[in-house]
Amino acid sequence: MGRLVVVGGGIAGLAAAWAARAAARRVPGGLDILVLERGEDVGGKARTISRDGWLVEAGPTGFLSGGAEMDRLVAASGLAAEILPANAAAARRFIYHGGRMRRVAANPLGLVRSGLLSSQGMLRLLAEVVIPRRRDSSDESIWDFAARRLGAEAADRLVAPMTLGVFAGDAHRLSLVASFPTMATLERDHGSLIRGLLARRGRMQSGTLTTFVGGIQELPRALAARGGFRVSCHAEVNRIARVRLGWEISVGGDGTTITADAIILAADSAAAASLLREHSGPLAADLAAIHCPPVGVVALGYGPEGRKRIPTGFGVLIARGEGFRMLGNLWDSHLYPGRCPDGHVLIRAMYGGGVDPQAGTLTPGELATLARAEVARLYGIEAAPCFEQVVQWPRAIPQYELGHSARVTRIDEMTAALPGMFITGSALHGVAFPAAAAHGVQTGERVVEWLSARPADWHW
Repeated sequence: MGRLVVVGGGIAGLAAAWAARAAARRVPGGLDILVLERGEDVGGKARTISRDGWLVEAGPTGFLSGGAEMDRLVAASGLAAEILPANAAAARRFIYHGGRMRRVAANPLGLVRSGLLSSQGMLRLLAEVVIPRRRDSSDESIWDFAARRLGAEAADRLVAPMTLGVFAGDAHRLSLVASFPTMATLERDHGSLIRGLLARRGRMQSGTLTTFVGGIQELPRALAARGGFRVSCHAEVNRIARVRLGWEISVGGDGTTITADAIILAADSAAAASLLREHSGPLAADLAAIHCPPVGVVALGYGPEGRKRIPTGFGVLIARGEGFRMLGNLWDSHLYPGRCPDGHVLIRAMYGGGVDPQAGTLTPGELATLARAEVARLYGIEAAPCFEQVVQWPRAIPQYELGHSARVTRIDEMTAALPGMFITGSALHGVAFPAAAAHGVQTGERVVEWLSARPADWHW
Protein backbone atom coordinates (compact mmCIF):
# COMPACT_ATOMS: atom_id res chain seq x y z
CA MET A 1 0.00 0.00 0.00
CA GLY A 2 1.27 3.47 -0.86
CA ARG A 3 1.35 6.33 1.60
CA LEU A 4 0.67 10.03 1.09
CA VAL A 5 1.51 12.51 3.83
CA VAL A 6 -0.04 15.97 3.72
CA VAL A 7 1.79 18.60 5.77
CA GLY A 8 -0.74 21.22 6.86
CA GLY A 9 -4.36 20.87 7.92
CA GLY A 10 -5.80 24.03 6.41
CA ILE A 11 -8.48 23.88 3.73
CA ALA A 12 -5.94 23.30 0.92
CA GLY A 13 -4.32 20.36 2.68
CA LEU A 14 -7.60 18.77 3.72
CA ALA A 15 -9.08 19.24 0.24
CA ALA A 16 -5.98 17.60 -1.23
CA ALA A 17 -6.27 14.67 1.17
CA TRP A 18 -9.97 14.25 0.36
CA ALA A 19 -9.37 14.35 -3.40
CA ALA A 20 -6.56 11.81 -3.12
CA ARG A 21 -8.79 9.52 -1.05
CA ALA A 22 -11.61 9.85 -3.59
CA ALA A 23 -9.27 8.69 -6.38
CA ALA A 24 -7.17 6.25 -4.31
CA ARG A 25 -8.59 3.15 -6.04
CA ARG A 26 -6.35 4.01 -9.00
CA VAL A 27 -3.20 3.44 -6.92
CA PRO A 28 -2.02 -0.20 -7.04
CA GLY A 29 -2.37 -1.71 -3.58
CA GLY A 30 -4.37 1.27 -2.26
CA LEU A 31 -3.33 4.46 -0.53
CA ASP A 32 -2.94 5.39 3.12
CA ILE A 33 -3.32 9.14 3.66
CA LEU A 34 -2.12 11.02 6.74
CA VAL A 35 -2.53 14.76 7.40
CA LEU A 36 -0.07 16.32 9.84
CA GLU A 37 -1.23 19.58 11.46
CA ARG A 38 1.07 21.41 13.87
CA GLY A 39 -1.80 23.28 15.57
CA GLU A 40 -4.41 22.04 17.97
CA ASP A 41 -7.18 21.97 15.38
CA VAL A 42 -7.63 21.83 11.62
CA GLY A 43 -8.69 24.74 9.46
CA GLY A 44 -5.62 26.97 9.34
CA LYS A 45 -6.81 30.56 9.16
CA ALA A 46 -10.39 29.37 8.74
CA ARG A 47 -10.96 29.54 12.47
CA THR A 48 -14.35 30.07 14.11
CA ILE A 49 -14.60 31.16 17.75
CA SER A 50 -17.83 30.59 19.65
CA ARG A 51 -18.11 32.31 23.03
CA ASP A 52 -20.97 33.55 25.21
CA GLY A 53 -23.49 33.63 22.37
CA TRP A 54 -21.11 35.33 19.89
CA LEU A 55 -19.75 33.60 16.77
CA VAL A 56 -16.55 35.18 15.44
CA GLU A 57 -14.60 34.36 12.31
CA ALA A 58 -10.90 34.89 12.89
CA GLY A 59 -10.19 34.62 9.17
CA PRO A 60 -12.36 34.14 6.06
CA THR A 61 -15.97 35.37 6.26
CA GLY A 62 -17.30 32.84 3.78
CA PHE A 63 -17.01 31.70 0.17
CA LEU A 64 -18.78 32.35 -3.09
CA SER A 65 -21.13 29.52 -4.02
CA GLY A 66 -21.08 27.83 -7.40
CA GLY A 67 -17.48 26.59 -7.56
CA ALA A 68 -17.25 22.98 -8.73
CA GLU A 69 -14.59 21.94 -6.21
CA MET A 70 -16.35 23.64 -3.30
CA ASP A 71 -19.62 21.98 -4.24
CA ARG A 72 -17.90 18.59 -4.18
CA LEU A 73 -16.27 19.27 -0.81
CA VAL A 74 -19.51 20.46 0.78
CA ALA A 75 -21.34 17.37 -0.48
CA ALA A 76 -18.58 15.07 0.79
CA SER A 77 -18.51 16.78 4.19
CA GLY A 78 -22.22 16.19 4.82
CA LEU A 79 -22.78 19.89 5.45
CA ALA A 80 -25.30 20.60 2.69
CA ALA A 81 -28.04 21.15 5.27
CA GLU A 82 -25.79 23.58 7.19
CA ILE A 83 -25.19 25.97 4.29
CA LEU A 84 -26.03 29.57 5.21
CA PRO A 85 -26.23 32.18 2.42
CA ALA A 86 -25.52 35.77 3.39
CA ASN A 87 -28.39 38.20 3.83
CA ALA A 88 -29.23 40.57 1.02
CA ALA A 89 -27.40 43.23 3.05
CA ALA A 90 -24.12 41.77 1.73
CA ALA A 91 -24.69 43.75 -1.47
CA ARG A 92 -24.36 47.06 0.41
CA ARG A 93 -20.66 47.88 0.59
CA PHE A 94 -19.00 51.12 1.62
CA ILE A 95 -15.74 53.04 1.34
CA TYR A 96 -14.78 55.72 3.85
CA HIS A 97 -13.39 58.73 2.03
CA GLY A 98 -13.41 62.44 2.62
CA GLY A 99 -14.53 62.07 6.22
CA ARG A 100 -17.64 59.98 5.62
CA MET A 101 -18.93 56.60 4.53
CA ARG A 102 -19.95 56.31 0.88
CA ARG A 103 -21.82 53.40 -0.65
CA VAL A 104 -20.06 51.77 -3.58
CA ALA A 105 -22.55 51.34 -6.40
CA ALA A 106 -22.11 49.10 -9.43
CA ASN A 107 -23.68 51.65 -11.81
CA PRO A 108 -22.44 55.07 -12.95
CA LEU A 109 -25.38 57.00 -11.49
CA GLY A 110 -24.90 55.46 -8.06
CA LEU A 111 -21.16 56.13 -8.24
CA VAL A 112 -21.85 59.79 -9.05
CA ARG A 113 -24.24 60.06 -6.11
CA SER A 114 -21.72 58.51 -3.73
CA GLY A 115 -19.32 61.41 -4.18
CA LEU A 116 -16.36 59.04 -4.21
CA LEU A 117 -15.11 60.57 -7.44
CA SER A 118 -15.01 64.19 -8.49
CA SER A 119 -16.70 65.14 -11.76
CA GLN A 120 -13.32 65.05 -13.48
CA GLY A 121 -12.53 61.69 -11.93
CA MET A 122 -15.88 60.32 -13.08
CA LEU A 123 -15.36 61.54 -16.63
CA ARG A 124 -11.90 60.00 -16.67
CA LEU A 125 -13.33 56.68 -15.50
CA LEU A 126 -15.99 56.70 -18.24
CA ALA A 127 -13.29 57.48 -20.80
CA GLU A 128 -11.85 54.01 -20.09
CA VAL A 129 -13.57 52.67 -23.20
CA VAL A 130 -11.28 54.73 -25.46
CA ILE A 131 -8.01 54.04 -23.65
CA PRO A 132 -5.90 51.73 -25.85
CA ARG A 133 -4.99 48.35 -24.48
CA ARG A 134 -1.47 47.83 -23.18
CA ARG A 135 0.87 46.00 -25.54
CA ASP A 136 3.74 45.58 -23.08
CA SER A 137 3.67 42.12 -21.50
CA SER A 138 5.77 43.03 -18.46
CA ASP A 139 4.22 42.73 -14.99
CA GLU A 140 2.15 45.71 -13.87
CA SER A 141 0.96 46.70 -10.40
CA ILE A 142 -2.74 46.87 -9.57
CA TRP A 143 -2.47 50.61 -8.99
CA ASP A 144 -0.62 51.29 -12.25
CA PHE A 145 -3.18 49.29 -14.21
CA ALA A 146 -6.11 51.07 -12.53
CA ALA A 147 -4.55 54.51 -13.01
CA ARG A 148 -3.82 53.79 -16.66
CA ARG A 149 -7.31 52.52 -17.45
CA LEU A 150 -9.54 54.36 -14.95
CA GLY A 151 -7.49 57.35 -13.84
CA ALA A 152 -5.41 58.01 -10.74
CA GLU A 153 -8.41 59.20 -8.72
CA ALA A 154 -10.32 55.96 -9.24
CA ALA A 155 -7.15 54.00 -8.54
CA ASP A 156 -6.72 55.76 -5.18
CA ARG A 157 -10.36 55.90 -4.08
CA LEU A 158 -11.85 52.69 -5.50
CA VAL A 159 -9.22 50.14 -6.46
CA ALA A 160 -6.70 50.67 -3.65
CA PRO A 161 -9.38 50.16 -0.94
CA MET A 162 -10.65 47.09 -2.82
CA THR A 163 -7.12 45.70 -2.69
CA LEU A 164 -7.12 46.24 1.07
CA GLY A 165 -10.32 44.24 1.34
CA VAL A 166 -8.95 41.21 -0.52
CA PHE A 167 -5.24 41.14 0.34
CA ALA A 168 -4.84 43.72 3.13
CA GLY A 169 -2.25 44.76 0.59
CA ASP A 170 -0.66 47.74 -1.13
CA ALA A 171 -2.02 48.18 -4.65
CA HIS A 172 1.27 49.82 -5.68
CA ARG A 173 3.20 46.61 -4.91
CA LEU A 174 0.82 43.83 -5.89
CA SER A 175 0.82 42.30 -9.36
CA LEU A 176 -2.40 42.73 -11.33
CA VAL A 177 -2.13 39.49 -13.32
CA ALA A 178 -1.39 37.45 -10.18
CA SER A 179 -3.91 39.17 -7.90
CA PHE A 180 -6.83 40.04 -10.18
CA PRO A 181 -6.30 38.02 -13.38
CA THR A 182 -9.86 38.64 -14.59
CA MET A 183 -9.09 42.36 -15.00
CA ALA A 184 -6.05 41.58 -17.13
CA THR A 185 -8.11 39.14 -19.21
CA LEU A 186 -10.86 41.71 -19.83
CA GLU A 187 -8.35 44.20 -21.22
CA ARG A 188 -6.59 41.56 -23.28
CA ASP A 189 -9.76 40.10 -24.80
CA HIS A 190 -11.90 43.23 -25.15
CA GLY A 191 -9.48 46.16 -25.04
CA SER A 192 -11.48 47.72 -22.21
CA LEU A 193 -12.78 46.78 -18.78
CA ILE A 194 -16.16 48.40 -19.44
CA ARG A 195 -16.57 46.78 -22.85
CA GLY A 196 -15.47 43.45 -21.43
CA LEU A 197 -17.95 43.58 -18.56
CA LEU A 198 -20.75 44.50 -20.95
CA ALA A 199 -19.81 41.69 -23.31
CA ARG A 200 -19.76 39.15 -20.49
CA ARG A 201 -22.90 40.42 -18.80
CA GLY A 202 -25.07 37.47 -17.88
CA ARG A 203 -22.22 35.00 -18.44
CA MET A 204 -20.00 35.86 -15.49
CA GLN A 205 -20.68 33.72 -12.44
CA SER A 206 -20.44 35.78 -9.29
CA GLY A 207 -21.98 33.34 -6.81
CA THR A 208 -23.53 34.10 -3.44
CA LEU A 209 -21.53 34.78 -0.31
CA THR A 210 -22.03 31.65 1.79
CA THR A 211 -20.92 30.04 5.04
CA PHE A 212 -22.24 27.41 7.45
CA VAL A 213 -24.53 27.78 10.43
CA GLY A 214 -21.67 27.04 12.80
CA GLY A 215 -19.09 29.09 10.92
CA ILE A 216 -16.53 28.53 8.18
CA GLN A 217 -14.42 26.11 10.24
CA GLU A 218 -17.23 23.55 10.03
CA LEU A 219 -15.99 22.51 6.58
CA PRO A 220 -12.37 21.64 7.46
CA ARG A 221 -13.51 19.93 10.64
CA ALA A 222 -16.08 17.86 8.75
CA LEU A 223 -13.56 16.89 6.07
CA ALA A 224 -11.10 15.81 8.77
CA ALA A 225 -13.77 13.72 10.49
CA ARG A 226 -15.44 12.17 7.42
CA GLY A 227 -12.87 12.33 4.65
CA GLY A 228 -11.58 8.78 4.97
CA PHE A 229 -8.02 9.79 5.88
CA ARG A 230 -6.15 10.12 9.16
CA VAL A 231 -5.41 13.46 10.80
CA SER A 232 -2.84 14.08 13.52
CA CYS A 233 -2.83 17.46 15.28
CA HIS A 234 0.02 18.82 17.43
CA ALA A 235 2.28 17.19 14.82
CA GLU A 236 5.00 19.61 13.76
CA VAL A 237 7.25 18.46 10.92
CA ASN A 238 10.91 19.23 11.60
CA ARG A 239 12.63 17.71 8.59
CA ILE A 240 11.95 15.95 5.33
CA ALA A 241 14.66 13.62 4.00
CA ARG A 242 14.99 11.54 0.88
CA VAL A 243 15.08 7.77 1.30
CA ARG A 244 15.43 5.03 -1.31
CA LEU A 245 11.73 4.56 -1.96
CA GLY A 246 10.44 8.03 -1.24
CA TRP A 247 10.57 10.38 1.71
CA GLU A 248 11.06 10.27 5.47
CA ILE A 249 9.32 12.86 7.64
CA SER A 250 10.58 13.71 11.13
CA VAL A 251 7.76 14.78 13.45
CA GLY A 252 8.01 16.39 16.89
CA GLY A 253 11.04 16.27 19.12
CA ASP A 254 10.98 12.60 20.11
CA GLY A 255 12.58 11.12 17.01
CA THR A 256 9.34 9.95 15.41
CA THR A 257 9.69 9.38 11.66
CA ILE A 258 7.13 8.53 8.98
CA THR A 259 7.91 7.24 5.51
CA ALA A 260 5.88 8.33 2.52
CA ASP A 261 5.75 7.68 -1.20
CA ALA A 262 4.53 11.23 -1.80
CA ILE A 263 4.24 14.45 0.18
CA ILE A 264 1.93 17.42 -0.27
CA LEU A 265 3.24 20.55 1.40
CA ALA A 266 0.17 22.61 2.30
CA ALA A 267 1.96 24.63 4.95
CA ASP A 268 2.79 28.32 5.18
CA SER A 269 5.35 29.28 2.51
CA ALA A 270 8.02 30.04 5.12
CA ALA A 271 7.54 26.63 6.76
CA ALA A 272 7.64 24.92 3.36
CA ALA A 273 10.84 26.81 2.53
CA SER A 274 12.57 25.61 5.69
CA LEU A 275 11.64 21.98 4.94
CA LEU A 276 12.85 22.12 1.33
CA ARG A 277 16.06 24.10 1.82
CA GLU A 278 18.33 21.03 1.96
CA HIS A 279 16.79 19.66 -1.25
CA SER A 280 16.74 22.83 -3.36
CA GLY A 281 18.14 26.14 -2.18
CA PRO A 282 16.60 28.14 -5.07
CA LEU A 283 13.17 26.59 -4.46
CA ALA A 284 13.35 27.43 -0.76
CA ALA A 285 14.48 30.97 -1.58
CA ASP A 286 11.50 31.56 -3.88
CA LEU A 287 9.06 30.23 -1.28
CA ALA A 288 10.62 32.31 1.49
CA ALA A 289 10.41 35.43 -0.69
CA ILE A 290 6.58 35.37 -0.67
CA HIS A 291 5.72 38.20 1.70
CA CYS A 292 3.08 37.45 4.37
CA PRO A 293 2.69 40.50 6.65
CA PRO A 294 0.91 40.30 10.01
CA VAL A 295 -2.77 41.08 10.44
CA GLY A 296 -4.70 41.76 13.64
CA VAL A 297 -8.44 41.08 13.86
CA VAL A 298 -10.50 42.73 16.60
CA ALA A 299 -14.10 41.58 16.99
CA LEU A 300 -16.29 43.98 18.96
CA GLY A 301 -19.86 43.47 20.08
CA TYR A 302 -22.25 46.31 20.96
CA GLY A 303 -25.73 46.61 22.37
CA PRO A 304 -28.64 48.71 21.05
CA GLU A 305 -26.59 51.91 20.53
CA GLY A 306 -24.15 50.16 18.22
CA ARG A 307 -26.94 48.38 16.40
CA LYS A 308 -28.56 51.73 15.73
CA ARG A 309 -25.43 53.50 14.53
CA ILE A 310 -23.70 50.86 12.41
CA PRO A 311 -25.16 50.77 8.89
CA THR A 312 -26.74 47.67 7.42
CA GLY A 313 -24.45 46.06 4.89
CA PHE A 314 -21.30 44.05 4.32
CA GLY A 315 -18.86 46.52 5.77
CA VAL A 316 -16.60 49.47 5.03
CA LEU A 317 -13.08 49.82 3.67
CA ILE A 318 -11.11 52.86 4.71
CA ALA A 319 -9.02 54.69 2.13
CA ARG A 320 -5.51 55.53 3.27
CA GLY A 321 -4.91 59.09 4.42
CA GLU A 322 -8.22 59.35 6.29
CA GLY A 323 -6.68 59.35 9.76
CA PHE A 324 -7.47 55.71 10.64
CA ARG A 325 -5.07 52.80 11.00
CA MET A 326 -8.00 50.44 10.59
CA LEU A 327 -8.14 48.85 7.13
CA GLY A 328 -11.88 48.41 7.42
CA ASN A 329 -14.80 46.81 9.24
CA LEU A 330 -16.94 43.79 8.51
CA TRP A 331 -20.49 43.92 9.90
CA ASP A 332 -20.84 40.22 10.59
CA SER A 333 -24.19 40.19 12.33
CA HIS A 334 -25.75 41.99 9.35
CA LEU A 335 -24.43 39.28 7.05
CA TYR A 336 -25.49 36.13 8.83
CA PRO A 337 -28.04 35.35 11.54
CA GLY A 338 -26.90 33.81 14.80
CA ARG A 339 -23.66 35.75 15.11
CA CYS A 340 -24.58 37.61 18.29
CA PRO A 341 -27.30 37.82 20.99
CA ASP A 342 -30.59 39.42 19.99
CA GLY A 343 -30.55 43.21 19.97
CA HIS A 344 -26.76 43.37 19.54
CA VAL A 345 -24.34 43.86 16.66
CA LEU A 346 -20.98 42.21 15.91
CA ILE A 347 -18.27 43.84 13.83
CA ARG A 348 -14.65 43.03 13.03
CA ALA A 349 -11.88 45.61 12.63
CA MET A 350 -8.79 44.70 10.59
CA TYR A 351 -5.28 46.06 11.12
CA GLY A 352 -1.84 45.60 9.61
CA GLY A 353 -1.26 43.90 6.29
CA GLY A 354 1.02 45.18 3.57
CA VAL A 355 0.18 48.85 4.12
CA ASP A 356 0.78 48.97 7.90
CA PRO A 357 2.67 45.87 9.09
CA GLN A 358 3.60 47.58 12.37
CA ALA A 359 -0.07 47.58 13.41
CA GLY A 360 -0.14 43.83 13.06
CA THR A 361 2.60 43.52 15.68
CA LEU A 362 0.85 45.48 18.44
CA THR A 363 -0.01 43.58 21.60
CA PRO A 364 -3.58 42.27 21.93
CA GLY A 365 -4.32 44.97 24.50
CA GLU A 366 -2.96 47.73 22.26
CA LEU A 367 -4.96 46.45 19.30
CA ALA A 368 -8.16 46.30 21.34
CA THR A 369 -7.66 49.84 22.68
CA LEU A 370 -6.98 51.16 19.17
CA ALA A 371 -10.01 49.38 17.70
CA ARG A 372 -12.38 50.63 20.42
CA ALA A 373 -11.24 54.22 19.87
CA GLU A 374 -11.41 54.09 16.07
CA VAL A 375 -14.77 52.33 15.96
CA ALA A 376 -16.19 54.88 18.40
CA ARG A 377 -14.91 57.73 16.21
CA LEU A 378 -16.04 56.12 12.96
CA TYR A 379 -19.64 55.53 14.05
CA GLY A 380 -20.10 57.98 16.90
CA ILE A 381 -20.65 55.21 19.43
CA GLU A 382 -20.23 56.35 23.03
CA ALA A 383 -21.03 53.04 24.74
CA ALA A 384 -18.22 50.59 25.45
CA PRO A 385 -18.35 47.24 23.66
CA CYS A 386 -19.91 44.37 25.61
CA PHE A 387 -17.87 41.74 23.76
CA GLU A 388 -14.28 41.69 22.58
CA GLN A 389 -12.06 39.12 20.86
CA VAL A 390 -8.58 39.74 19.46
CA VAL A 391 -6.89 37.36 17.02
CA GLN A 392 -3.41 37.97 15.63
CA TRP A 393 -1.91 36.32 12.58
CA PRO A 394 1.90 36.85 12.52
CA ARG A 395 1.88 35.66 8.90
CA ALA A 396 -1.50 36.38 7.36
CA ILE A 397 -2.46 36.90 3.70
CA PRO A 398 0.26 36.17 1.10
CA GLN A 399 1.09 39.23 -0.99
CA TYR A 400 1.21 38.53 -4.71
CA GLU A 401 3.78 41.22 -5.40
CA LEU A 402 5.28 42.12 -8.77
CA GLY A 403 6.99 39.06 -10.21
CA HIS A 404 4.73 36.60 -8.37
CA SER A 405 3.56 34.74 -11.48
CA ALA A 406 7.13 34.17 -12.64
CA ARG A 407 8.05 33.03 -9.13
CA VAL A 408 5.18 30.53 -9.08
CA THR A 409 6.28 29.14 -12.45
CA ARG A 410 9.80 28.61 -11.08
CA ILE A 411 8.43 27.01 -7.91
CA ASP A 412 6.29 24.60 -9.93
CA GLU A 413 9.22 23.67 -12.18
CA MET A 414 11.66 23.13 -9.30
CA THR A 415 9.10 21.12 -7.31
CA ALA A 416 8.56 18.86 -10.31
CA ALA A 417 12.29 18.02 -10.14
CA LEU A 418 11.67 16.43 -6.72
CA PRO A 419 9.66 13.26 -7.55
CA GLY A 420 6.84 12.70 -5.11
CA MET A 421 6.85 16.27 -3.79
CA PHE A 422 3.86 18.57 -4.37
CA ILE A 423 2.98 22.04 -3.04
CA THR A 424 -0.42 23.64 -2.57
CA GLY A 425 -1.92 26.46 -0.51
CA SER A 426 -2.85 30.12 -0.68
CA ALA A 427 0.74 31.32 -1.09
CA LEU A 428 0.78 30.35 -4.75
CA HIS A 429 -2.52 30.15 -6.59
CA GLY A 430 -5.22 32.19 -4.81
CA VAL A 431 -5.71 33.65 -1.34
CA ALA A 432 -9.49 33.18 -1.18
CA PHE A 433 -10.85 30.20 0.77
CA PRO A 434 -12.46 28.53 -2.31
CA ALA A 435 -9.34 29.14 -4.42
CA ALA A 436 -7.16 27.38 -1.86
CA ALA A 437 -9.70 24.54 -1.65
CA ALA A 438 -9.84 24.19 -5.44
CA HIS A 439 -6.07 24.04 -5.83
CA GLY A 440 -5.95 21.51 -3.00
CA VAL A 441 -8.41 19.26 -4.83
CA GLN A 442 -6.42 19.57 -8.05
CA THR A 443 -3.18 18.78 -6.23
CA GLY A 444 -4.65 15.68 -4.58
CA GLU A 445 -5.78 14.42 -7.98
CA ARG A 446 -2.32 15.10 -9.48
CA VAL A 447 -0.64 13.11 -6.70
CA VAL A 448 -2.84 10.07 -7.39
CA GLU A 449 -2.10 10.38 -11.09
CA TRP A 450 1.63 10.41 -10.33
CA LEU A 451 1.42 7.48 -7.91
CA SER A 452 -0.69 5.36 -10.25
CA ALA A 453 1.78 5.90 -13.13
CA ARG A 454 4.89 5.19 -11.05
CA PRO A 455 6.68 1.91 -11.92
CA ALA A 456 6.34 -0.81 -9.28
CA ASP A 457 10.13 -0.93 -8.78
CA TRP A 458 10.55 2.84 -8.64
CA HIS A 459 13.15 4.28 -6.26
CA TRP A 460 15.45 7.26 -6.04
